[in-house]
Amino acid sequence: MKKRFLSIALAATLGLSTVACGSNNESESEKEVNEESTEDSYQYNISALLSEDNTYNENLLKGFSDALSDYLGDEHFVITTSSVSEDASSDDIANTAVKNGSDMIFTAGKQTLSSATSATDTIPIIATGIIDFKGTLRIASLDGKSWDKTTGKNVTGISSKPSIVDQVSLMIEATDDLQTVGIFFSPEDTDAIYQNEIFEAYLDQAGIPWKEYLIPASDTATDYAVEEEEQNSTALTPSKFVAFSAKEGMDNNVVALNEDSVLGLNSPSSTRVALQSDFWTGGKVVRTSSKVDDETSEDEEESAESTDSASVKSSNGDSSEESEEEITLESRIQEACDECSAIYIPFGSMLTDQMDIIGEIATDEKVTVVAGDTTIGENALVTLFSDPYSLGYAAGKKAVRVFNGDDITTIKIGYGSSDDSVKLYNGKIAEEFGMEFPKSFSEIDDFLSTYVYGSNTARYSIAGE
Repeated sequence: MKKRFLSIALAATLGLSTVACGSNNESESEKEVNEESTEDSYQYNISALLSEDNTYNENLLKGFSDALSDYLGDEHFVITTSSVSEDASSDDIANTAVKNGSDMIFTAGKQTLSSATSATDTIPIIATGIIDFKGTLRIASLDGKSWDKTTGKNVTGISSKPSIVDQVSLMIEATDDLQTVGIFFSPEDTDAIYQNEIFEAYLDQAGIPWKEYLIPASDTATDYAVEEEEQNSTALTPSKFVAFSAKEGMDNNVVALNEDSVLGLNSPSSTRVALQSDFWTGGKVVRTSSKVDDETSEDEEESAESTDSASVKSSNGDSSEESEEEITLESRIQEACDECSAIYIPFGSMLTDQMDIIGEIATDEKVTVVAGDTTIGENALVTLFSDPYSLGYAAGKKAVRVFNGDDITTIKIGYGSSDDSVKLYNGKIAEEFGMEFPKSFSEIDDFLSTYVYGSNTARYSIAGE
């Protein structure tokens, strides 16, 4: 934009000079104008790498592209888009972007960010669709200092991590009698564990007991995660099965490196185990009528204690009598519903493709499920919606800073605004619960069927400058 204004100013000045100095200076003036016009016709070549070809990533890219249009003008950039597929791995498309001499790389998702950082340490990378930047980029905390949100390398971007404190508030608001909370995770799902631990910290502050329940991911979800993580692992920074931010619940003994394909912390012995809060006392108390006699109450208490004892044994892996075949998805969900008033499943969970079963059992048991995203929210009581277009637009603004000369290594990772989140409820499940939600909530199907991505994003315009 500055170059465009500069061109106009110089053209006017040169025109006056031509009148004053005569035809002797005409050729020199034309040369200067041509040079300035050439400078104003710059065009950046940007490679967009999508880990998956889905609506979420498409809207991240749309927001990014629109930001560049608003700040630079359509004529000053061209975006070439590639998606991971059976025919093209994330490494393939990242290496192609580097070979083509891209001026910048845009990534959507962990898989393409990892491949892009492996392919180049010089081309600027603007990353989106990342929950845990620190873990994904293997950024170490030195001397116990908190991370300053800069990467120290050729990467910046916008995190897709939702406002977890708002999710805790949503759970409290949507659960009439919130006594205990169940936290679901798969040991392979490092992003889910990262979010769970933050959620648990807020529950601790609120004095609400919680317990984790390990639920194996489906073969489809596991295969994708293994492919994604294996591209991201090295002998010194292994990743599979280990949450980068997890401080407890894992075997921290590093196995000696050898020729085996499973190295160091990648060993299955390092699998994240289920934890529970320090003040977990055995699950929720079911409200009963005052007319129930003492004998029945005592039987229920003994049964509850027995159930809790068995669940602790199972979660710690100490029960030799119960085989893996006996622990089904349905039985684990039922266990959680028996013990908990509400269940939390974080954004992008690997359990998404099992939500129909989880949601059905939880609904039958009148247990609140708080979903981290709208896909999970199809089988949950409540969720928060954040527009990926807005996140992409914010990422585009960071790209403009890089093009304007800012040092990308010092540009902090950004986050979406919690003020833009929309509280959603599932009308069918709410009806089963006999619940009515206030006007501050929208019904999920009605909202998603009418919402236009980007409609609430404040865009930049030269006219409004």
